[in-house]
Amino acid sequence: MLRGRAAIVVGTYRIFFVSDLHGSEVCFRKFINSADAYHPDLLIYGGDILGKILVPIFEEGGGSYHWYPNGEKKIRFPAADLPEVERQVADQGRYTMTVTPDGWNELRNTPGKLEAMTLELGRDRVRAWLKLIGERLKPKGVSVVINVGNDDTDDVLDLLRAEGPSNILVPEGDVVHAGPYEIFGRIGNPRHTILDIHAPPLGTGLDLAPQLDAHLKPKTVGGQILLEHVGSSSVRRVVEDVQPVLGLFGHIHESKAMDAIGQTPIVNPGSTYFSGHLQGVLLDLRGGELASHLFVTG
Repeated sequence: MLRGRAAIVVGTYRIFFVSDLHGSEVCFRKFINSADAYHPDLLIYGGDILGKILVPIFEEGGGSYHWYPNGEKKIRFPAADLPEVERQVADQGRYTMTVTPDGWNELRNTPGKLEAMTLELGRDRVRAWLKLIGERLKPKGVSVVINVGNDDTDDVLDLLRAEGPSNILVPEGDVVHAGPYEIFGRIGNPRHTILDIHAPPLGTGLDLAPQLDAHLKPKTVGGQILLEHVGSSSVRRVVEDVQPVLGLFGHIHESKAMDAIGQTPIVNPGSTYFSGHLQGVLLDLRGGELASHLFVTG
């Protein structure tokens, strides 16, 4: 495999790109399995690794538990069903802990304690994912580029760099080499550079999100949700000035799209992680240009 900015770009180089899985166990495992399904040269995860919500599973004693799925009515279940409930929650990108009602109230009422516990569980899941990458993909020679997003903490970035297997590449604030290409980081030869930034550029098909009213509800006209551009003007200027071979973005889950800024194709795979469906895009690069793309959901 060719490496470095001086490499000649020949043949087809296939990338499978996803973003914004937010802790979803089932989506991440599908991401790993894509190495066998699509045979990419490189996997790229565009950021927002962590989940956001800790779900309590309440101990009742006598081998019984209860919980409130999605904040709805109480559901009781026996201890034998606990692993399945925990799996269901993990697949939605959330974390669980078994706790008494008094213990949960103490956790919620102690400043910073709930957030700390959620982050601890998030780090544990990231460690498990890194182990899976090493066990499943390293023997196949498949590298994984993992970026961070706005919902990821600095210590998660440190964890990726300190505890990730050797086939993990982290481009945040650096440049990493993958085949004949450089992943942003610092930009060298634009025709060998793939820009991987979590926030999408402003004013494209990648950054359309619902307009929200004062109550954070989507605005509608005639039953249609009003959309607005919410991307980054700074990121747009970088793409305009540098014109890399490809731009990979995420962040706006509902704005799955392929677009272009000048000669640079840009893509957001979107995300429906909470449903357990993985959204991604296959990208075939040939001769230093994007030859084809295919959005996939599964």
